[in-house]
Amino acid sequence: MASKFKIAVIGAGDMGQNHVRGWQLAQHEVVSVTDKNQDRAEKLATEAGIPRVYTDYREAIADSDVDIVSVCLPLKYHAEVSIAAAEQGKHVFCEKPIASSLEEAERMRVAAEKAGVQLGLGFQRNLAHGVELMTKWVKEGKFGRPMVLNSDLVQEVRPKREMHNKYGNQGPIVDTACHYFYMWETIFGSKVKSIYARGAIMADHRPEIAHFKERAIDTGVITVEYESGDIAQLTICWGLAKDTKIKSRMDRLMGPLGAAEGYFNTWGADAGEEIRLFIGDKAEIIKLEKRELFQLQFTKFVDAIEQGKEAPVGWRQGTEMLKLSFAALKSIETGQVIKL
Repeated sequence: MASKFKIAVIGAGDMGQNHVRGWQLAQHEVVSVTDKNQDRAEKLATEAGIPRVYTDYREAIADSDVDIVSVCLPLKYHAEVSIAAAEQGKHVFCEKPIASSLEEAERMRVAAEKAGVQLGLGFQRNLAHGVELMTKWVKEGKFGRPMVLNSDLVQEVRPKREMHNKYGNQGPIVDTACHYFYMWETIFGSKVKSIYARGAIMADHRPEIAHFKERAIDTGVITVEYESGDIAQLTICWGLAKDTKIKSRMDRLMGPLGAAEGYFNTWGADAGEEIRLFIGDKAEIIKLEKRELFQLQFTKFVDAIEQGKEAPVGWRQGTEMLKLSFAALKSIETGQVIKL
């Protein structure tokens, strides 16, 4: 590594903790952590050996020591903080989704380009070994074409209640479906042709989220057709019964020559640590590598900065995925197939 960058992490929640760990594993220096909840920020700073704590992000990004601002806040603050950091001449690494609207995403792009800084996006799950293997096997023609890919994410109401706010994190079709859209595009090596979706608010009666003016759609089945002729489908729900024991099913890819199943873009005891590969009448188990995905994404981002290249995952990919999420919501609203 040619340079050691100094990082300001904005947000001390679960994702902020992941960013601190990832930056430190990548051998960069986290010089501050910021959170409106000072106790939470101080706890993370103490545990991670971070020298400075702020409750106002403006103070953190004004620090002349800071090279990169790492944004780990609720969605509605992504554009505000990212633009402010860029205007201070700081590179920005922002969690997905890129912004609350396409207009905000465009403002982020303009601010970064005007300041001559990089804007990176947090799609770390696409660096998982499972995604790499599936992409390789598809390129090799191992499954034949056309292919069908099914993904699944189901759970109860999120502990982070803001996820269910239509005017906050906007529900799973905006907050989380983007990971699957990006994974599918990567595996198929193709762009989206059309989207059709149906959805509902399954948890609308739950008292935990009754305080929101309007709840986001928390449940949907999204079917995506690709220019390659391949099809992917996502079943997603954040509205199941409290303490439910049901778990998400494995990803399954099927083609005329073979198939595979496993949790392609996650790893761990609960998610699975292998892919089952079926070619013709043969079956085998492929063990997956455990990877520090946050460390990997930050290393790639810094490499791009040092080489003067565009961030490997940035405004373009973030905006494309946001468009797909909004297309799925439009399809739910209208009952129509949305052409891309």
